[in-house]
Amino acid sequence: MKLKILILLLILTFTQLYAGFSFAHIWGKITGNYRTDTIELPGPETNNGWKWLSFPALDDLYSTPSFDPDVAHYLLEDILDPTILDSVLAQEYKIYYQFPYWLNEYEQFYSIQGFKFHMNDDFTLEIPGFKEYDNTTIVLDGNQAENWVGYWLDETQHVSDAFSDYWSGSNINYIQHQEWTAFYLGRWRIMLYGDCEEPTLSYGDMVVVKCNTTINDFGWIDSGIHVDKTVFAKPEYFTFEEQADYTPLYIELDSSNMPQEIGAFVDEECIGAVVVGDTLVQINAYTTSVPPGNIELELYYGGRIENKKISSYNCITSSNPNTVLTQLSTKDKDDAWFINLREGSEMIPEIIEFSASNYPNPFNPTTTIAYSLPNDGMIELKVFNIKGQLVKTLVKGEQLAGSYETVWNGKDNNGKNVSSGIYFYKLSTEDDTIMKKMLMLK
Repeated sequence: MKLKILILLLILTFTQLYAGFSFAHIWGKITGNYRTDTIELPGPETNNGWKWLSFPALDDLYSTPSFDPDVAHYLLEDILDPTILDSVLAQEYKIYYQFPYWLNEYEQFYSIQGFKFHMNDDFTLEIPGFKEYDNTTIVLDGNQAENWVGYWLDETQHVSDAFSDYWSGSNINYIQHQEWTAFYLGRWRIMLYGDCEEPTLSYGDMVVVKCNTTINDFGWIDSGIHVDKTVFAKPEYFTFEEQADYTPLYIELDSSNMPQEIGAFVDEECIGAVVVGDTLVQINAYTTSVPPGNIELELYYGGRIENKKISSYNCITSSNPNTVLTQLSTKDKDDAWFINLREGSEMIPEIIEFSASNYPNPFNPTTTIAYSLPNDGMIELKVFNIKGQLVKTLVKGEQLAGSYETVWNGKDNNGKNVSSGIYFYKLSTEDDTIMKKMLMLK
């Protein structure tokens, strides 16, 4: 039987070689590593035609002197038309149409890279290839350089889980997605959307990552905690044009004065807006199309009351977080801006969301649980097994608002080592509760 299978594989191999393929393609199809990804590229009606993406599956094995499926000329040949594709931006070069030729059309594409596409029309690309291995590692340059990184894991995860081994803020401190930014300034700032605890990363996404020092072996983490992709509500009252880059503008709101939407303006032109889902929101401020100027806010209350315009507010910038200003200007380039709209507050904006995450995850046998409390009060942090039985009480008592870390060493309340498996940690306050899953492997 084994001989028959071997003969069959040899026949298939020679057949496919003749047709322009290799045994690697056949084996890739057998193992499921070879696939065809469908990539939807939006036209001007969606995100102004912008899409940040990556190509987790590329055919990097098969090429000839006259044909390489992973260079722009062939990979994008179906859209190399100025009526369809306007431009493709990458970290180290720019590919763009200049009638009648493309510049950089023979640049190589890699699965680990991220790209920004700008479309003049909708199009669906079919990209066949071999998926990047989950355990692939890459180099992230330090000194706050931009690293455009593709996300090649099949599973959708919260950003803190995907970065769990690096989620301390001591090195990586800036993660920017097309729709959200996680920024570290003393603690992580992550915008919240209603019931969504954190934004997510999904197969084919790309993010811009900045870190202080070079990381030579960065890799995506499969935490084992998989979630649904974040769905973002789109503003309906305010209109603006998305561009290639934006500056995240974090706004902290007073819970007693919650608008339905907030728009940011420069010289009466809207540069970004957001649907309000919590007391912390993020506006993606697109500033390259307007002359430098001061940022004004407009709060829309859904017609309940008259809109409120605000031109003076307490704010800080990421480059000078210790100086409180009364207005932001787009002429000052920063990684992030922060505004505090809490009534009567004169302090530096303290953007603390109720959150919890653990790293590493999976772990053996120790993991650190980091959590943030927006208010003073009684808290409990407990670990439960998959049956819902209490395993360990880690924290119980009064704590001030702020960020904390505690270590679970894999022991129960009796000091005994627990077995490998799935556990849950539950953070409870008088107002809120978070429960998350973690995995111990031995």
